[in-house]
Amino acid sequence: MGNGIYYLGPLGSYTHEASLILKGKKISKQTISEVFYEVSKNNSKGIVPIENSREGPINETLDNLFKYDNVYVNYEKELNINIVIASNKNIKDFKEIKRIYSNYYAIQEAKDILLKIDAKEIIQVESTSKAALLASKDKEGAALCSSYAAKIYKLKILQKNVQDGINITRFIIISSKMKKNGDKTMVFFIVKHKPGSLYNVLKVFYKNNINLTMIYSRPLKEKIWNYYFYVEFEGNLIQKNIKRALNSISAISENLKIKGSFFKV
Repeated sequence: MGNGIYYLGPLGSYTHEASLILKGKKISKQTISEVFYEVSKNNSKGIVPIENSREGPINETLDNLFKYDNVYVNYEKELNINIVIASNKNIKDFKEIKRIYSNYYAIQEAKDILLKIDAKEIIQVESTSKAALLASKDKEGAALCSSYAAKIYKLKILQKNVQDGINITRFIIISSKMKKNGDKTMVFFIVKHKPGSLYNVLKVFYKNNINLTMIYSRPLKEKIWNYYFYVEFEGNLIQKNIKRALNSISAISENLKIKGSFFKV
C-alpha cells in the first residue's frame, strides 16, 4: 500500500488537521472526489469528512463511497470544529471587513456572526483553508477558518468560537483494503421501487438485533427519482448475526456494497 495520505486541502484545512494522527506524507487535493480517485488508483490512504453534527452527511463523500467499489472505510475520527474569524493584519475592526471567505458548511455554521458583522460580500470557496489563503492576500478580506489555518497563513484572529453551538465533524480514513473488525460497519444498497422494499431490509436488521446508527438516502445519478441507501450500524463483519443479516439483505436488495468495519481513533 502506498505511503501517501491524501486529504481535502489545501494546507490548514480541518481535514488536514484531522490527518495529523496518521503517519506518512500528506498530499493535498482540491476536492473530496480527487481524494477518492487517488486512493482508488494508487492503493494508498485518504481522509475525508463524512458528517457534520449540525449540517448532516457530506453528500460528495457518500456518492464517492457508493461509486468506488475498491475503496473502504478503515477508521473514523471526530474533530471539534472551532471556527474563528481571522483577517489580514491590516484590518483592525469588523467594520473594515468588506469580504468574508469560507466554505459552505462554515458559512452555515456561523450565521449569527455573519449577521452581526454585516459583511458586504460572502464568498464561498471549496475549503476553510482556501478561505484563509485568500484572506491573507486581501487587505479588506477575512475568513471563517480554524485557528490552525489562521496560524499557517499568518492571519489575525478577531474572534474565536464563532460557530453557532457545539459543532463536531466526523472524518473517515479510507483505503483499498477492507477491514472486518471494528465497532461499526457501513453498507450501501438499492431497493426495488415497490411498496415494502425498504421495510423488508430494515426488518432484517431488527430480527438480527442490529442497532442502526445512521440511515440516509441519496439520488442515483443514472436513474431519475431512484435512490441508494447509506447505512451504518453497530457491530462488525466477524459477528455471526451480521453475516447472517447481510446475506439476507443481499437476497432482497440490489447492489449491496459492504464498506467494511471500523474503529474510532
